[in-house]
Amino acid sequence: MYDPVVLADVAAHQAVWEAEVRQRLAGAPAAACRTQSGLPLKPVYTPADVARLDYATDLGFPGAFPFTRGVRATGYHTKEWTRRQVVGIGTAEETNARLRYLFAQGQTGFSVCGMGYANYDSDAEHAEGFVGRGGVWIDTLADIETLFDGIDMRAVTINQIGSSIPVFAMLLALAEGRGIPWEALRGTIQNWVEPGGQGPARRGNGAVDILEFCTQRMPRWNSASISVRNTRDQGCTAPQEVAFGCFQGAYTLAAAIARGLDAGQVATRLSFFLSAENDFLEEVAKYRAMRRLWARLVRERFGVTDPRACMLRFHVQTSALALTRQQPLNNVVRSSLHALAAALGGAQSMSVNSFDEVLATPTRAAATLSLRTQQIVACETGVTKVVDPLGGAFCIEALTDQIEVAARDLLATLEALPDRDAFARMQELTREEAYRRQRAIDAGELAVVGVNCFGDAADEGDGAPRIEPLRYEPGWRDKQIRRLEAARRARDAGRAAAARARLARAYEARENIVPAMLQAVQAYLSIGEIARVREAALGEPFRPTTWNFGR
Repeated sequence: MYDPVVLADVAAHQAVWEAEVRQRLAGAPAAACRTQSGLPLKPVYTPADVARLDYATDLGFPGAFPFTRGVRATGYHTKEWTRRQVVGIGTAEETNARLRYLFAQGQTGFSVCGMGYANYDSDAEHAEGFVGRGGVWIDTLADIETLFDGIDMRAVTINQIGSSIPVFAMLLALAEGRGIPWEALRGTIQNWVEPGGQGPARRGNGAVDILEFCTQRMPRWNSASISVRNTRDQGCTAPQEVAFGCFQGAYTLAAAIARGLDAGQVATRLSFFLSAENDFLEEVAKYRAMRRLWARLVRERFGVTDPRACMLRFHVQTSALALTRQQPLNNVVRSSLHALAAALGGAQSMSVNSFDEVLATPTRAAATLSLRTQQIVACETGVTKVVDPLGGAFCIEALTDQIEVAARDLLATLEALPDRDAFARMQELTREEAYRRQRAIDAGELAVVGVNCFGDAADEGDGAPRIEPLRYEPGWRDKQIRRLEAARRARDAGRAAAARARLARAYEARENIVPAMLQAVQAYLSIGEIARVREAALGEPFRPTTWNFGR
């Protein structure tokens, strides 16, 4: 990569120079010498720090294995990232109105949170004070019909946040009702495989059922989106985010193979959901390291030779953990830098958190500003004109290598454990890192502007900008219940009873649950009714929480 004589000379001078600098920085805070995740940092990097890297095998060109520099040779020149602001407010009407507004403002992807996030209906006791909080509430196919009113399913990519099979079936039913073949649908379901009592690939495991159904019937749909973004928001580090994502991705791919699916086909439609945190350089390096590690893992572990199947394709949502209630307008700057890191890291789609999200569901003005943030990064900064513009920077390449090595070591540790122990270990490590992070903030070792530095009581007084958060409307539940009752009255009772019986048989027989679920939602069975069918068929107790119907 470099002339060895010149490199040796640089390395010799660097050693002397670093010794002098260390003396000068002897009293500097420890945090100044490490990344946010705790990786060691040097005050300056030279060719000596990347001497072991081979350009052809470790970096390569954009669009070529191991995809360190990106999955497309042309970068954002031929396809910009999808602007996919997350929406979820009140009922289907309110969310539809917000979506249509954002599409008119330049949003290019559909992403709605809250769809099917509870396994009971809006008229249940558990739903009081909950409907419309944390996302849009869905009871029946009627809600999905309202949610997509005026939105062309062919024209947008659809991101289903959460892995609710009833909601997935509702999307299929809506497309079928509109005369849109499933083969034409483009989108993603946030789906991955977790340990199961009878093995992850068993018939009736809803996550694998979706993989199987999509592989056979929906060639343009991402049948798995490995979500580690929320784990990062719980406190894990950048190397852990990479390792956890690759572990869950490999586990999901192995389960699909055990079901009899082709590894290359499944891997081609597998994507990841990642975070963007405050440490800018570390985050850019993280995406590059994960692309390289995943490409090598898929080729070496699973024998996949198709380069497309080795590509790490990912969506980024900016960090919620980094947002602060104090001086909330500072969050605009934080999220902007997160978005820039995601763009420099080569994300395929992006959602930028709103500055008021730490207070409540974002207002329309705040959501618009988040969309404008993406547009400014894309259209005004110039970073999209060059593919992997930070590639070759000594610091970035050294950090990329550090993160990959740390993630690979952790991945090996997780894979040496029994399945359930490995997933439990990931949770344990995340809690430990969350504790470490909070201790560092409390001690002032990790600076948070407006919280432990550059803030005082005056910031909360009359001189501070007044932020009016979106207020919860109790009437949302009343409206939702009326639509649920109307759907029950309007449906064909005989068809609903037959669909309920068909769904029960599918659960009992451990069939792929998607076809029976499709019939159930087309008969306008509600999510709560579907939950009770599953409960009776499998003998499992009712739990008013979020879970994947079919697992």
